[in-house]
Amino acid sequence: MAASVRAVATGVAALALTGCSASLGSSDGATTGTGDNSSFTAAGVEHIEDEGRAVIDLRAPITATDLGAGDGQVLRDVDVRGEDPIDVTVRGSRGDLVVPADVIRVLVGADGSEVQSIALFEDRDDTAALTTRLKTVGDTVGVDGSALDSYVASVGEGRQEVWLNGGESPGFTVGLHPVDEPDGEHVLEYQLTAPG
Repeated sequence: MAASVRAVATGVAALALTGCSASLGSSDGATTGTGDNSSFTAAGVEHIEDEGRAVIDLRAPITATDLGAGDGQVLRDVDVRGEDPIDVTVRGSRGDLVVPADVIRVLVGADGSEVQSIALFEDRDDTAALTTRLKTVGDTVGVDGSALDSYVASVGEGRQEVWLNGGESPGFTVGLHPVDEPDGEHVLEYQLTAPG
């Protein structure tokens, strides 16, 4: 018995040292993806919601398999609106972006294998909180400052939204889509794509 425990501990230590992750499976799919990635199968989403965190590695293009889909598994959305947001860490070649997301959506190409983009939706309490967060994130990821300033100057004049593209400071592309409804939602959408 002690030898088998020692063998398991040695195997876990080897995984930790090599930077790989084990993929735990269930009938609803893996609860972890490959490398640093979380899984977005039914079991993976449940694991993300229980843990309150997720990791997506965009240092290189990723596939549905990297996010846990295999053997016919389908990727699922995470949707915790009205609950505590999920802390999503998106890894890039030049830095990480951390987003408290209420919704995580994976867009897969027509062939069902390549991940085209990741959409994260972050709810904010009001217009001021949305514009403050937009400025902070936009400056961090390298979105054009004049476009940010133009949008911020227009808020408060009814429903406002804009697509701000091109922030690439973390090593992946970040598009920002703020939607401000003065008497409704205040949402910052992130569209994230891997380099290449």
